[in-house]
Amino acid sequence: MSRIKTRISRLRPLAGLLAAGLALPAFATPSEAFPTYVTGPQAPGTWVVGSGQVITPEGVQVDLGIRVRAKAIAINPNTATHTAAVLTMGASAAVQVFDTRTGQVLQTYAPTIAGSSPAQTDSSGSYGGISYSPDGKSLVFSQDGNSNVTVANVSAAGLLSDRAQVSVPADNSFIKCFPNSPIGDYGRLCGTFYNSYTSYPGGVAVSRDGKSAYALLNQNNTLTKIDLTAKTLTEGKQIRVGNAPHSIVIDRTGATAYVSNEGGREATQADFQVYSAGTPIVADPFAGSSSTGTVSVVDLSSMTVKSTISTGLHPTGMAFYGNSLLVANANDDTISVIDTATNQVTRTISVGLPISLPGSNKPIFGASPNAIAVDAEQGVAYVALYHANAIAVVSLEAAEDQAVQGMIPVAFAPSSVVLDKSTGSLIVANDKGIGARKSSGTDFGVSGYNTHQDNGTVSIVSIPSERRLRTLTEQVYQNNHWDLTQNIASAAGGSNEAAPQALPAKIGDPSAIKHVFLIIRENRTYDQILGDVKAGNGDASLAVFAPFTPNAHALVQRFPLFDNFYDPSRQSADGHQWISESIAPYADDIQSPDWNRSYPGGNAGDALAYTKDGFFWSNAAKKGLSVKLYGEYVENDFIAPAGTSQPSWRQFYEDSKAFESGAEPTLKYQNTIIAESSVPAVSNYLVKNFPQFDTNIPDQFRVDLWLQDFEKDLADNKVPNLSVLWIMCDHTGGAPTPQAQQADNDLAVARIIERISKSKVWGSSAIFMEEDDAQNGVDHVDGHRSPGFIISPYAVQGGATDHTYYTQVNMTRTIEQILGIAPTNQFDLTASPMTTAFVKGKPPASNFAPFNHLAPTIPLDQGVALASNTTSTKFAAATLKDTRLAKLKADWIQKKNQVFAGQSNKPDAQDPNFVNHYNWYMATNFSRPYPGEKTILAPSAFKFALRNVADRDD
Repeated sequence: MSRIKTRISRLRPLAGLLAAGLALPAFATPSEAFPTYVTGPQAPGTWVVGSGQVITPEGVQVDLGIRVRAKAIAINPNTATHTAAVLTMGASAAVQVFDTRTGQVLQTYAPTIAGSSPAQTDSSGSYGGISYSPDGKSLVFSQDGNSNVTVANVSAAGLLSDRAQVSVPADNSFIKCFPNSPIGDYGRLCGTFYNSYTSYPGGVAVSRDGKSAYALLNQNNTLTKIDLTAKTLTEGKQIRVGNAPHSIVIDRTGATAYVSNEGGREATQADFQVYSAGTPIVADPFAGSSSTGTVSVVDLSSMTVKSTISTGLHPTGMAFYGNSLLVANANDDTISVIDTATNQVTRTISVGLPISLPGSNKPIFGASPNAIAVDAEQGVAYVALYHANAIAVVSLEAAEDQAVQGMIPVAFAPSSVVLDKSTGSLIVANDKGIGARKSSGTDFGVSGYNTHQDNGTVSIVSIPSERRLRTLTEQVYQNNHWDLTQNIASAAGGSNEAAPQALPAKIGDPSAIKHVFLIIRENRTYDQILGDVKAGNGDASLAVFAPFTPNAHALVQRFPLFDNFYDPSRQSADGHQWISESIAPYADDIQSPDWNRSYPGGNAGDALAYTKDGFFWSNAAKKGLSVKLYGEYVENDFIAPAGTSQPSWRQFYEDSKAFESGAEPTLKYQNTIIAESSVPAVSNYLVKNFPQFDTNIPDQFRVDLWLQDFEKDLADNKVPNLSVLWIMCDHTGGAPTPQAQQADNDLAVARIIERISKSKVWGSSAIFMEEDDAQNGVDHVDGHRSPGFIISPYAVQGGATDHTYYTQVNMTRTIEQILGIAPTNQFDLTASPMTTAFVKGKPPASNFAPFNHLAPTIPLDQGVALASNTTSTKFAAATLKDTRLAKLKADWIQKKNQVFAGQSNKPDAQDPNFVNHYNWYMATNFSRPYPGEKTILAPSAFKFALRNVADRDD
């Protein structure tokens, strides 16, 4: 390798910059043990809610429009066009072409579906996979929607036109199963894809001579070849590579391809296995996360794998540097350097974050490198750090652990980076861009905000000078809150000699709280539930579920009202990850919004969707704390004993009523459900008869099951240190009306709180309650704002309104602070514990008074036919005098039954736009149009992609 020649060579490594006194902003918090500033998945360009501040990203931002995720970038090799293409997902087009000088979008392109009449276009994208031919006359890209690889013609001006879509169908014949393969994820057996309609095409490459294209079929675990010289383009030979192939590059000879395999090598019968999309993955025997990463070396002339190279975990993007191949390991925060002459890893370069747990010299996890661009002349790599919202500038000749020279801030979740030598700039695709909020954002004409308002962007950034890079690195620190040194310092170093406090000053100090209960609910915004509370920042016109949630309102009259609490997630697939792991791992988040490999929203079953550090509850167990899981991360659907079937909603409900009245000593159906998980970090702590997600099981039944277990634990003096309960019927979609399911959930959580408050452990307990996400509804502040609660004798009481900006990550960090659990990544390490929620010193005696639940305001079985498990259409006519509206209501109920049929145990399996409208109309009794609309729409106004029955999005 040649010596680095440019100004970058004079830069000291990032660690050296800090040692030399890089000026990081001070953060003062008078009279507070912790800053009340929040950390979490913020990004440059995103409004910092609660401060009114906007952090401006470096360089030009290409606005791709609302509802877009930006996945991958390719620069047109015909430099005269000054164009590049970005592969998108969730948009009305698959690819957008833009001017690399100005950032102006020149074309929004979706190929025509062959044979469609009238002509229809395919707007689907994929997690990655876009490449120009060497002459710039063709563009090849992947589309997951109809399982195609598309080849488009490119004009002299750089614009696209149709040539061909090549079908690359799903094929499970490449998967090897074993007698000891685990139970099926999502109820499916080994070899059964999560989405059977797609092979999930991803990474693509075009041969040096432009005659062939190569595509990775992520679910098939294969590489396929397409002959671009043929008159009719078709899929060629497929070969098995590793598991979940991500990216492909071709060496300068054109003879060899390298394929990164995120799921590592093929499993053997001797390996511990956890599935991902039906493929057995070699996994950690406790955490269940994938434990190998590989690169397949492919001889292109024979289409055979000639070698397999072990790398770090979750290898993703790759780039050549001379005779070396650089591989980004997203779950190790490293770059593997492979000598292509020997196909051996010769170096491992750390791109870990410059923050650590106190007492540790190892960077905390959370950089998530996933794409690389190389300036070979300068000996510099530019590495996209997905979870740091930055591009790392890496010297390829510096020592492995001192290679990072600085960081360039871009926008939210950079997923691809390329070097434009003609302009001396980097072009970066930012998966989430400026987040899901615009200053005047609307979605479907709704004057509010919704988590599905993705605003992916492309950043065009000039290569910085040494001085400028120092300034930019400082900006990255501020953007990611790495400067919150008090939070970092309090993450360790506690002493058993310290006086117990409700919220200890340091992790390791004793807490007066010995029992933590976390209740996870589903899919509500703050305004939907609490928008009518005058003490908070609410919009009463959006509080459609307020009349049916008397207990939620009673709780905020006594305990803190958090009107600035947010869920960073888009929907359940990443919502439960943010709660349980304080991060949505790259392999999970990059699927958004299509989620073709899995949907790990509260359901286990995907080895690629977990981090190697496990879940916060499994880390609690490792410390010797007792843990119980009720429903959370259960893998399988309902499993009844042989010869029986699942009871109806009515049967469960009547069983609960009989038990609660004393007519039954125990629940009749208490052992009709068997909860299972292939992940020991989950299964070791499962209460096996507690229902998983299923909106056709009333929450009252869940509470009664928990009560039986809790009473036994009380009697045995074995109440767990940590209990996690998934109480989810506020999701709606089951047999009762949406408002009845909301009332069911409201009563259920109140009964749990009441029983704890009347037990002997109340004086040493804290109950945390949050939604997994806020996707199904609108909110006048932000679509991520959601109800969050802390209920405890140690919580501030008297109905105080707390305007502090908090997220799910702050809540998880607070639990960790109480239980003495070390943070596992940058988000919970830098997060502020929720100090404002707790009293200082000894609570007054009145704080220990029990909480008494309030009765529901409507029947919990509203809309359920007595002898049926379907919502009664007679309910519509009975509750509306207007014949026209009664007919409209009956039509909506009928369509709801069709849309939700067979889907009650699958979170978010329906179009959220339809669900939002249905919930709104039903909760308002068809008295008001949906916000931003002038009329009440018929269900026929909504399109339903019934082909994609497993799609959990829109």
